[in-house]
Amino acid sequence: MRSSKFFLFAIAVASPLFPGSELAAHGAYHDVVADLKKDLNQDPNDAELRFKLAEAHAAHDEWRACEKELRLVERLEPGKYPVVYLRGLALHVAGKEKEAKSELDTFLAGNPNHGDALATRGRVLISLGRPEEAAIDLQRAVDLAESPNPDLILELANTYRSLGRLEDASGILDLGLKTAGDSTSLLLCALDIEKEARLWDDALGRVDSLQHASPRPEPWMAERARLLALSGRGDASRQAWMTLRKRIFSLPNLERGTPENVRLLAEADRATGRAAPAPVMAPPAVKNFSHTTSN
Repeated sequence: MRSSKFFLFAIAVASPLFPGSELAAHGAYHDVVADLKKDLNQDPNDAELRFKLAEAHAAHDEWRACEKELRLVERLEPGKYPVVYLRGLALHVAGKEKEAKSELDTFLAGNPNHGDALATRGRVLISLGRPEEAAIDLQRAVDLAESPNPDLILELANTYRSLGRLEDASGILDLGLKTAGDSTSLLLCALDIEKEARLWDDALGRVDSLQHASPRPEPWMAERARLLALSGRGDASRQAWMTLRKRIFSLPNLERGTPENVRLLAEADRATGRAAPAPVMAPPAVKNFSHTTSN
């Protein structure tokens, strides 16, 4: 009976570059390869196992070993597996971007709606310094996905941002937040873009979401106060800082005295024109010189 580990691997590599895969760890890769090779000893001509082994090598940046297995897969069952796509992916992981693009171009010519291949080629194009073309591929990959991966959304948003297309970046992040929920990485990116675009009300809304999702509200209460000041709402900003001060002083001593809260309290004091309490200084030590005389 075949080991089930390579089926877990197939799930792990469902997304390009295998984000979040435990097989990025050195030991897991070797475990999977060992299991697959053990199964292949029983049936060396099993093309499915060969393809899974190629996937494992691709995930671990072993592109030469991946290529060796792919040649065997093509010989055993030509046309059954997305060999050209995996070859392009392996070359991309290995940093061979021009070669990767050539393989991905060939694959996408016959499979124009393959979302993973489009996303991978988008990343290749970013590495090649061609963000305009990358945005087209990444957008197409998002459009084809039933539920776009947050990492893919973030890549597309940052690509739009690099092109100065802040409205497009904000729009794609809104889409990601609708499908993925309040992803912290997406919210932070959206907040940065809205601050850059001076969309203060939108940015304040993001801060509310981040505060709601955070175990500690104090940093986001401070960010709200800063945004209110930047947007020209000085009275509201001052009130927000006062609310933060009250919140910090209500905390137990150990929580109130954390470096982060001490820093935020000092910032609140400065923003509200309060003088920081004078530091407690110990009196200087007095040396006691005793003189002894000898008889």
